[in-house]
Amino acid sequence: MEVIFLLILPAALWAQSWHWLGLYSSPRTLGIIAATVSITLISLVVFGSATAGPIISDGATLSAFVLVWAIYAAMVAAVALWGFDDRTLGFYALFMWIISLFYVGYYLLGGNILGNGGAAVVSAVMGLVALLLSIMAALVFFYLGAPFPRMRQITGWFGLVLSILVALIGGLAVLGLPLG
Repeated sequence: MEVIFLLILPAALWAQSWHWLGLYSSPRTLGIIAATVSITLISLVVFGSATAGPIISDGATLSAFVLVWAIYAAMVAAVALWGFDDRTLGFYALFMWIISLFYVGYYLLGGNILGNGGAAVVSAVMGLVALLLSIMAALVFFYLGAPFPRMRQITGWFGLVLSILVALIGGLAVLGLPLG
């Protein structure tokens, strides 16, 4: 489930970054890509855990994290396709930022906090991904929720770079990078 999440989510982040940088002439492109990512991630949560099983210690923990980002992709699609309010997306990004920071703590310090056999790290790779996604969520919040319109270019470029990094981590996981 982690590998698919790491390979699919960057598509929505990449498309959203391109939109913020002004490279898409129509927001429908962003909406279609984000809707496809959202449907894929939600179906991964609903159907994926029954077939593939968890790779990291707790499948429900990862499923909740994937679901938070799938809802974000669905909201991006709603904003792009039907013209919903951008500010709602910004305030949801605040929620995502806080949740992603909890997941950073869980993946990097979970063994110490949960006390499972002296393991200090649940998953350093997923902790790094959660940290990158929390940075992206913070930037989206400050750009859309606060709002600071001058942050459009900064958020676009950071989103572009962070989506590449997450996709690169997903590609390395396909090649054998241990996630757990």
